[in-house]
Amino acid sequence: MDSAAKQRVLVVDDEPQVLVALEDLLGDEYLIYKSDSAHRALELMEHERDIAVVITDQRMPRMTGDQMLAKMPKSSHALSIMVTGFADLGAVINAVNDGKIFAYVTKPWNPDDLRQKVHQAADHFRLAQELARERQLLHDLMDNTPDGIYFKDRELRFLRANTAFARTLSSASPDSLVGKRLADLVGNDALSHSSDAADLSVLNDNRPALDVVRGLSLPDGQHWFSETRAPIRTPDGEVIGLVGISHDVTERMATLQALRESEDRFRKQTQILNSVLEGMGEGVVVLDRDGKVVIFNRSARVSLGEAPEGLPPSEWAKHFGLFRMDRETPLPLEENPLFRQLAAGEHAELELFVRNERVAGSVLAVTATSLIGADTNVERIAVLRDVTRQRLLEAQLAQSQKMEAIGLLAGGVAHDFNNLLAVIKSAAELALREAPEIGSQREDLEEVLAASDRASSLTRQLLAFSRRQLTRPQRLNLNEVVSNLERMLRRIIGEHIELSAELAPDLGSALLDAGQLEQIIVNLTVNARDAMPDGGTLTLRTSNVELDGNYIELHASVAPGSYVELTVSDTGTGMDEATRRHIFEPFFTTKEIGKGTGLGLATVYGIVQQHNGHIWVYSEVGSGTCFKLYFPRLAAKAETVTAPRSERPLPSGSATILLVEDDDAVRRIASKILREYGYTVFAARRPKEAREIMASRSHVDLLLTDVVIPETVGPKLAQELCKAYPGLRVLYISGYPGAAVARQSLVSPNEAYLEKPFSPQSLLEKVQETLREAPKVVL
Repeated sequence: MDSAAKQRVLVVDDEPQVLVALEDLLGDEYLIYKSDSAHRALELMEHERDIAVVITDQRMPRMTGDQMLAKMPKSSHALSIMVTGFADLGAVINAVNDGKIFAYVTKPWNPDDLRQKVHQAADHFRLAQELARERQLLHDLMDNTPDGIYFKDRELRFLRANTAFARTLSSASPDSLVGKRLADLVGNDALSHSSDAADLSVLNDNRPALDVVRGLSLPDGQHWFSETRAPIRTPDGEVIGLVGISHDVTERMATLQALRESEDRFRKQTQILNSVLEGMGEGVVVLDRDGKVVIFNRSARVSLGEAPEGLPPSEWAKHFGLFRMDRETPLPLEENPLFRQLAAGEHAELELFVRNERVAGSVLAVTATSLIGADTNVERIAVLRDVTRQRLLEAQLAQSQKMEAIGLLAGGVAHDFNNLLAVIKSAAELALREAPEIGSQREDLEEVLAASDRASSLTRQLLAFSRRQLTRPQRLNLNEVVSNLERMLRRIIGEHIELSAELAPDLGSALLDAGQLEQIIVNLTVNARDAMPDGGTLTLRTSNVELDGNYIELHASVAPGSYVELTVSDTGTGMDEATRRHIFEPFFTTKEIGKGTGLGLATVYGIVQQHNGHIWVYSEVGSGTCFKLYFPRLAAKAETVTAPRSERPLPSGSATILLVEDDDAVRRIASKILREYGYTVFAARRPKEAREIMASRSHVDLLLTDVVIPETVGPKLAQELCKAYPGLRVLYISGYPGAAVARQSLVSPNEAYLEKPFSPQSLLEKVQETLREAPKVVL
């Protein structure tokens, strides 16, 4: 969102980390101002008048939060949210009772709850500002319109009038009319008696009098005014006064030609209004007292379809396909807004779902009300507003917020899991080097290492889901991925579905991310399973294909050439053409609410596109569905033999290393690896221990630190130690990939970095590589 369009939020707290946390939580939606003291916050509010929400701590030096709120500038209309501990609830409750704060949250706060409260406060501020603007518009209308406007009570005393009307009566200002009757202001008894009689007629008959022409002698001559009067009612219908509008129509009355011009102008205005009506984005339906359609504009026809002449509202639900918002229950007659208007004359609002032969499905917000004409023929008007996209966006927003929360959780789980994998993988590799060349012990250890590799792939998928991992394309054979997944896929689909894997023995390779390819296959498998509730066959087939000009004619976006093809087909319920056209759209799903996110096939499509591939789908209702995925085939490559893990020599060294890692298991295994291969290692769990070690040692060559550690972050600790001990080299380790850490501005891309889980080989090689580089320089 453009920062200029964001609402402004002021955060006040004497703790810098709280200010940073609140800015991180709210910065995407709002423009954040920060202040570490109440006094500076008050100064800021003097200059920034558009602050919507003030979030303040209660306990602050020199001035508490409630004291600061009591001193807020009168010009500020910001709403206040107080962040407090349980001990401060008494002060907060008093502030709430005094109307000083909008809401409060207790520490530690719930991020979703705080975000919701800020959102509500910002909306409240926005609505208050809009109301103030509406009042100003009404004030401007009263003061700037050339027509005279006035309001009277039932005793015919003026309550309010605008400048134009005061000028008509030769009064100095509108305020001079308040509390007086017309007879008190003009010396013409006939005029005042006639005007009073017209006013009483409107009040007694409880109906407006429109376009009553009256003459009035003014200093510059005779003028004619068209006067419109209408009763003012309370919500329960009681008449408490009237409003009048006086329009100068002197020219219209001057000559017959002026009258004809006025009539012509009126006809043109009618044509414009009809054009506007037909061009409106909202549907407009007007009925007379008997329910006959008077107006049915273009947008109404688009939203509902054509309305046959004489169709009564009681038949609308059946004819137009009107349903409740559950999309299954036909709209009952008593809930039809137009029928309610005809039956009881009540204002009615309703959202309903429309589905018929012409309209595939849309959500309409219907507002029905009465129009009172001069001929007393009461008409009903309904305004139809298509809110399908708005409701869809609201649903998508709620879904995306849920997925964002799940993504954050997945990222955290993956990070912690990588710490465990670092220990498992390193310990297994060390044990493998000591294991006999032949025997079950070596086989078991190799199985552990293979499982840890698969687990590493899983964490990459979790990190990709949380948008903290980039793709890792590599030369890959689709057959290997399908074979590795086959056992898991059988568990996913259940025993009632047969799984058939037809893998081409000579299949070529493609440049693919193994984890994301697994995600594609699993998503398509789950969809196929859901399409075969009574059982069936799921077939996975691979092959080499050459796409030529004939195929290109049907699929112009696919370039001719050599591809590897993955086909996933089922014998399930299938899809119609209308559904097939939308299946790759985000959040589109045919499943029941709560049983599908609408993201599976959108994710598949995005991954295929990211790998320069193409996807094609064929389906018919009752005949199953077939997905075909094409990935560019790589040229054949000579096979290379890789030395077994246990035979690869591990590099040794003799440097002194300070290891800072808060995970005990990772710290122990890393220390063991380094010490066994010649290094002197001092291990610390917290920055305080690291500082003490550095102070007690004459020389340390390398700082090996986790990026995220208690009390601070690794880069800050490294900067501090490198400044104090020039010549120190730094190597960072983390469960997050380097790209994600770089995006958070924690570690620059050119600094030494090692991802967890690491093997003894990768750790020792990275340590040697870092020791060969120049020391970190801190200015």
